[in-house]
Amino acid sequence: MPAADQPASDRPGFDFSKSRVLLFDQGGSVLLFLTKAAVSTNPTRWVTPGGHVEPGESHVDAAVRELFEETGLAVAPDALGQPIRSREFSDERAPGVFKRNYEEWFAFRTARFTPVSANWTPEEHIDMEAHRWWSLDELEATNEPFEPDDLPAVIRSRLTPPA
Repeated sequence: MPAADQPASDRPGFDFSKSRVLLFDQGGSVLLFLTKAAVSTNPTRWVTPGGHVEPGESHVDAAVRELFEETGLAVAPDALGQPIRSREFSDERAPGVFKRNYEEWFAFRTARFTPVSANWTPEEHIDMEAHRWWSLDELEATNEPFEPDDLPAVIRSRLTPPA
């Protein structure tokens, strides 16, 4: 559920700027969180770690911060490298209220771990219902909703055989 005090985007034409992270384990599974939205048109769905870019923050710095806040994993900004994709979309923030969003996505590989919720916001403690490491095959076979709709294709484009 979006907080009322979310920072506005400094990107012209967009209401919000966000950063997301495809977090892979050593076997190529990706960490997703089951989150519920404030409106029924935005159903409960599986999403990558990430969130809003704060005022004065770069996308990579936001990705690092959000990754730590949502999982407990601390990484340096240069470890995330350059964005792997960007995306523009609209979503319904309240019944009948649509907002334009801009996202930059990063990718990182780590050993599998259990995320911690110690740094979650009060809203995240309400909205984030579960976490799971998904293999690409599991994600492609599930009937559970995930966001964005092309997430398996994005994952496939970033997977490399484990070292």
